[in-house]
Amino acid sequence: MNHTLIALGGNLGDVLSCFVKARRMLNALPHSRVDTSSLYYRTPPLGPAGQADYLNAVLAFTTILEAEALLLELQGIEQQLGRIRPAPRWSARTLDLDLLDWNGIIMHSSLLELPHPRLHERSFVLQPLCDIAPDWHHPLIGLSARTMLEQLYQQGEEPLPEGTPW
Repeated sequence: MNHTLIALGGNLGDVLSCFVKARRMLNALPHSRVDTSSLYYRTPPLGPAGQADYLNAVLAFTTILEAEALLLELQGIEQQLGRIRPAPRWSARTLDLDLLDWNGIIMHSSLLELPHPRLHERSFVLQPLCDIAPDWHHPLIGLSARTMLEQLYQQGEEPLPEGTPW
């Protein structure tokens, strides 16, 4: 079995409903299960001004799927739940599913880069990751999720508002 971490985000339509549906769809994949879900957090958008706030969360997920096959499944779920591709970078979306980690491996392929290349720079990923795996270590940087989040706060990033169960 492969142990993965998946980030969820969205700011268009009923995002929380998309999160719940995505979690259900992931659980329906053969020989796969969502092990745990973080709280969800409301965060300001990156990118173009005038967008609605995002909701962000992280799942721990176990599957028999290989990394690139899982990525394709994630993209299929996004599409089924209204994600339109291609779209301008950082544009509004119903759902974004990012594969953050797959068995702690380092991978650079034409489809996928693992761990996610910017996860260590984003409190909206690190805070929910700390809810479920604060001791997870970044395979390239060697720091825990908790330490990377603390470093962002030391650099002046504001802590996220309190999270909400879903």
